[in-house]
Amino acid sequence: MATTKALVSEINKLTQQAVNPDSTSLEFEINGDKFFLPFRMNDAVLFTQNHYDKGIQNGSLGTLTNVKPSGDSYGEVTLDTGEKVEITQSVLDCMELGYAITLHKAQGSQFPRIIIALQKGRIVDRAWLYTAITRAESEIHIVGSSDDMRQITEAPGHSHKRNSYLKELLS
Repeated sequence: MATTKALVSEINKLTQQAVNPDSTSLEFEINGDKFFLPFRMNDAVLFTQNHYDKGIQNGSLGTLTNVKPSGDSYGEVTLDTGEKVEITQSVLDCMELGYAITLHKAQGSQFPRIIIALQKGRIVDRAWLYTAITRAESEIHIVGSSDDMRQITEAPGHSHKRNSYLKELLS
């Protein structure tokens, strides 16, 4: 779990290289030319849009279980629910590697274990860290500097910095 999409993207690429370097890539052919997509057999994937007709919701997670193209299909993903989803162009357009996700995407979800990539930033405060920790069911690993951890946990939350001007508007 990480703070920004950029950090999530970097973690996803590094994790794919570490845990799934040699699996078959998702590929397709146009006019005899082969194109390879950044997904490999057995990769964790995340969907970023709703496709209710296919049983996909924004934030759905799954595993790439078939990378053999056939007709309009690029392969297949097995969702965490056990449902199988054919990868068409519209599904592919909303698919990302899913080894790491932002806390925002994880809201409302629980995972047996999580790794938090702790990085000081505008949005990271005690409340952010608390929310990240509460996504874990049984195991938490926090990766980052001890100085950042201390500063985040000892500093007041960012919520006191919000200027809504509600008081002035109601006067």
